[in-house]
Amino acid sequence: MSPYPRYLIISIISLVLLLFGFYYAYVSLKIESSNSIEFNDQNLSLSFEIDISQNINSINDYLKNYKFIKNYIIKKKNSKVFINIILKKPFAKNNLNQEIIFKDNSSASYDYFSQSFIDTIYLIDTSVESLKINKYLKTTFNDLKNIFNISQIEFIDQRRYNLILQNNIKVMLPKKIDKELIIFIEENFEFLKNSNDFKEYLDFRNFNEKMIRVK
Repeated sequence: MSPYPRYLIISIISLVLLLFGFYYAYVSLKIESSNSIEFNDQNLSLSFEIDISQNINSINDYLKNYKFIKNYIIKKKNSKVFINIILKKPFAKNNLNQEIIFKDNSSASYDYFSQSFIDTIYLIDTSVESLKINKYLKTTFNDLKNIFNISQIEFIDQRRYNLILQNNIKVMLPKKIDKELIIFIEENFEFLKNSNDFKEYLDFRNFNEKMIRVK
């Protein structure tokens, strides 16, 4: 075998090892640099915090891509950088799609958030596709929460909602959730709740046609 191919192979291996050494040194410097950055809340996942740290020099452009971030504050003290990320208000979480839905209709993968933050969101969205908050739900949901102990919500046919209460009773809402419906429920829910017929669901889907069903 000619000595030239052998020397060529040795040279290539040496070059690869040298490049690997440079890469390892670069990564080590990046990690050391990120260690000087601290986050002032416990809402973000470690992987997302590392991504933010690695984009600290262009943080404005980087964070504007994440619609669930309401605001952020950066403070420098000596060699330390303190970052406070303020998230928008969450509305529900969808375990099927591994997403959080926020009150402004933005949504994001669980990957961006700590498990402790995910656990604080009590309302579970069981929709196959993560729900959208329409104008009716947005204006009446607080009233519905005051009446019902809601544990789950489902967006049906992209037009209306079902609520699942903590006792597993289903409340089927109409497409149009208005003040008239809220008043009716407030005035009659105790009576309906004590009815022997009321064990599975309350069906308000045809409420606007002056008809409800109880089972």
